[in-house]
Amino acid sequence: MSQASLLDSKKLLKWFGINALIGFCVSLFYAGGKYLSVEGWGSIWDDILYGFMMLCGISIAVGLNERFLNKHFPWLENAGRRLFFEILGVTVLGFSASYSMNVLFYSFFGMLDYTNFPWKTMAIYAQYPLYIGYGVTAFFISPGFLKRLKELAIRAQKLETERYRGEVRMLKDQLNPHFLFNSFNALSNMVYEDADQAAAYIQKLSKFYRYVLEVQNEDVVTISQEIKFARDYWGLQEGRFSADAMELKIDQNTINAEALIPPMILQLLLENAIKHNQLKEDSPLKIKIHQEQGYILVRNNLQKRLSPAESSGIGLSNIKERYKLLRQKEVEISESADYFTVKLPLILS
Repeated sequence: MSQASLLDSKKLLKWFGINALIGFCVSLFYAGGKYLSVEGWGSIWDDILYGFMMLCGISIAVGLNERFLNKHFPWLENAGRRLFFEILGVTVLGFSASYSMNVLFYSFFGMLDYTNFPWKTMAIYAQYPLYIGYGVTAFFISPGFLKRLKELAIRAQKLETERYRGEVRMLKDQLNPHFLFNSFNALSNMVYEDADQAAAYIQKLSKFYRYVLEVQNEDVVTISQEIKFARDYWGLQEGRFSADAMELKIDQNTINAEALIPPMILQLLLENAIKHNQLKEDSPLKIKIHQEQGYILVRNNLQKRLSPAESSGIGLSNIKERYKLLRQKEVEISESADYFTVKLPLILS
């Protein structure tokens, strides 16, 4: 005998054994105090056979119902419709199986009068095993339903992750052309004015874009990485503008270097401050970065341009959207007469 045949035989024996055991338990339940007397034990084998036959019929009906519904009405496509057909199928097939087994059992013991067939009595007898059918169905569908529910949750999570990564990638892609355009403009001017300065600027620019490439697939980075990147960006801006007209102070003693934030956020805020404020050597733009109560604060003094810079809508809205996609606290933005402040929630690793 092959291994597959042995396995099938074991499954069949197990199936018969489980049905016999449940049939016996059901017989005990319905018998009440019948087996408390010696006379009651005389019919125990008849009762076990009856319970066994009912369970076999119900199990086969439920199994066929499950196989058909799994093929034509899977849970993942429409759970409500599947549940409706599940109940309908068990009711129709289960009742039919129970009715047939009752007729077979009572025929076997010669207890049926076919000249005056007791249709109504058989229907009453058939309805009680049907309740067991609902229980067997629950036993059948619970593992499958939970498995499919888990698959659905995993699928939804996968789709959500793909959507999230796509949106973050789109937001990051908005940054690169914007900054690259400004950098090449500055570089074109330096080439004619100071070749050495232009060479140094190119080195800084390559370092800057190396970081951009390194973090392009990262959702978050450490604040220490972002601070280093912010300093590199600031060095590029000092090459474009007068270093005496801008001042960056980072209070690293207050900052948890291992906390996380989305990449290139600090650079965006520095760029935003430079874009919308005047840069004057006698009144420099001052930007301070420090940590306060779970937030990174980026604050600059306000000295707005006389003619406001054209806004692309990329900067601050980009930052807000990226935090929203990470399902973190909202970015807080405030403006007073003297200062513009952005509070970035830190993400603890």
